[in-house]
Amino acid sequence: MKRYLQYLSAVMVFILVILAVHCAVNPVTGKKEIMLVSESMEINMGREIDQGLKMEYGMYDDPGLRDYIVEVGERMVPHTHRPQLQYHFAVLDTPVENAFAAPGGYIYITRGLLALMNSEAELATVIGHELGHVNARHSARQITRSILFTLGIVIFSEISKDFRKIAPLTMIATELLFLKYSRSDEYQADELGFQYAMKAGYNSTEMVTFFSTLDRMTISEGGARIPNFLSTHPMTPKRIEKIKQMIQTEDLSNPNYLAKLKVDRTDYLNSLNGLIYGDNPRQGFIEGNAFYHPDMRFYLMIPRGWQVNNTPRQVTMQSKDGKAILLLQAEESPEALDSYSKKMAKNLTEPKLLSQDYKYINGLDAFHSIFQMTPKEDTASQDTTQKKEKEKIDVNITCIRKENMIYSFFTATGENDYRAYSSDIYYVINSFKPLNNQKYLGRKPLRLYVRQVNAQQSLEQYLNFLRVPRQLWDKISLMNSMQLSQQVSVGQNIKIIQ
Repeated sequence: MKRYLQYLSAVMVFILVILAVHCAVNPVTGKKEIMLVSESMEINMGREIDQGLKMEYGMYDDPGLRDYIVEVGERMVPHTHRPQLQYHFAVLDTPVENAFAAPGGYIYITRGLLALMNSEAELATVIGHELGHVNARHSARQITRSILFTLGIVIFSEISKDFRKIAPLTMIATELLFLKYSRSDEYQADELGFQYAMKAGYNSTEMVTFFSTLDRMTISEGGARIPNFLSTHPMTPKRIEKIKQMIQTEDLSNPNYLAKLKVDRTDYLNSLNGLIYGDNPRQGFIEGNAFYHPDMRFYLMIPRGWQVNNTPRQVTMQSKDGKAILLLQAEESPEALDSYSKKMAKNLTEPKLLSQDYKYINGLDAFHSIFQMTPKEDTASQDTTQKKEKEKIDVNITCIRKENMIYSFFTATGENDYRAYSSDIYYVINSFKPLNNQKYLGRKPLRLYVRQVNAQQSLEQYLNFLRVPRQLWDKISLMNSMQLSQQVSVGQNIKIIQ
């Protein structure tokens, strides 16, 4: 009964808050709708997500490509329903094929998705689609619906809630970026992207070409496990049919009108020349039961059965049952290891220091600390008995100095699980060593190159002539939106992987 009254009280307070909120006018439809997220809140969310993405995944390091993407995006901004917003366009350094929008005008496209497209007009419709989500405030609406439905969003387990305090920005980015859109939201974003691109002078029929490529695409095998375009923007036959209807409505089937609209295959392909394709081993790769990082020149071992997620900014490991988590980050710092470790511990919730000591790990200076935390309680839903039964969380922080860098290991387990996983945790930490073996230091990524065909032949014959490994042929045909048996023409530009 007590819990019921607490819940009822929380609901009543929440209803009063809802009643106090003014309905907002949707910029696209002009209709009023309940909106708990203001524009300033959107912008602040987007800014925080942007910081998290830069910390976790990193932006692709190619100023020319970045400027090209920004130019295409800015060309469409004046034709949107919220041109006053300050938009930010960026290329995310991951092989997963995706594009997405964070609240407040932050638009991202991955290098993996860029490799799939074949014209500037295709790029414009994809960016336009994400601009559509921002302008129709779909993210803000989804967040509002989540709040209304759940009285707050609960995403991670208790361990993860406290563990994310160690690296809050990266976790916030993960939590908020991939809210699912409804089918009607996707249809609306398609229509808006189509219109924005066309008003900016692009041939929006290229959206059909892009969707046709997606139809052939399978789930990416990239190491960074963020959702691909098909999972965050589910494809349906009706979406393609609606686009074809828009083409007829806008009379884009008229060849004379189409000729005036921009496609620009050549400039787009040239902007991709040299693009890293697939996983970048320079940023870390797994071979056998070891993780190697050529650029930072270290390696470590992986416990049997543990899952590994590597991004340009951090390495995350998790036991198969999810009861133990390990995070490795690196930062250039001259700070003493003990003070650096204490600074990291300030992010924890009321930590109780159990032990700390200096040590050597494979000849490297290290400082090791063990803390214990008690997860915060939700007083509206937990009674006093449950609070007392809440399991504590053990957190290890180990900081290792290697040259001018500090490598920080953060681990978290439930108090009752610590003994079961401590051997695996120390196995990873104590295996950290400098990497000197040229076999691993010399690993280089595959890259996308643009080649001009010099003889009439099939795509398969051309790839064979270039001695491209056969296991790459299907990927190359997909990213050129062609079949292997299809004829290529003299002078035609073709993307290849080498």
